[in-house]
Amino acid sequence: MSEPAYRIEGTLRQLPLDEYMAGYFDPDRFFALCEHCPTYLTNWSCPPFTYDVREALARYRYAHILVHRVTPDEQSWAACLPDEVGDYCFRLMGAVRDRIDPLLYQLERQHTGSRLFTAGRCRLCQPQACTRSAGDPCRHPDQMRSSLESWGFDLSGTTERLAGIPMVWGEEGHPPRYLTMVSALLSAEPVPERDFEKLEIRG
Repeated sequence: MSEPAYRIEGTLRQLPLDEYMAGYFDPDRFFALCEHCPTYLTNWSCPPFTYDVREALARYRYAHILVHRVTPDEQSWAACLPDEVGDYCFRLMGAVRDRIDPLLYQLERQHTGSRLFTAGRCRLCQPQACTRSAGDPCRHPDQMRSSLESWGFDLSGTTERLAGIPMVWGEEGHPPRYLTMVSALLSAEPVPERDFEKLEIRG
């Protein structure tokens, strides 16, 4: 099955990490919500973790937040049947991450001591299942990365208040008019805005 056609627009926001945490970090709330997720305890990139995220965050001083607004083309959006909405959105997000994730990993390698956050849970083992369900260790512990949400950050607030792009939801059996995907790089040292040019995708 072919990937849905789409347009994408990336927005970068850079700010001190303590400022971002003051406005958008609420781990107790979001960890509790994670317990109701149907995939809870099936992916090593999601809580509960074997480490304290607050201690992990203390290594960084700067937050570089990337918000991508992904708009499906009108034809594929209109043709999506009600029972296909979930799969449609999953394939659309997968196509975007196929473009974005390699650039994020490259950026992390360029900036020693930084850490990337993907727009969704880890996909490194796909199409195999994550080993967590079987109680086995992660296959790629040095490469596995989490999402900001899984570390306790408010993505809805991030997209709307920080980037001016509110999240929207599908109606009447249709996918949302656009998807909002949030990824990030946290760093101990400033990262020039020009280093993110490839990720501020347009088109």
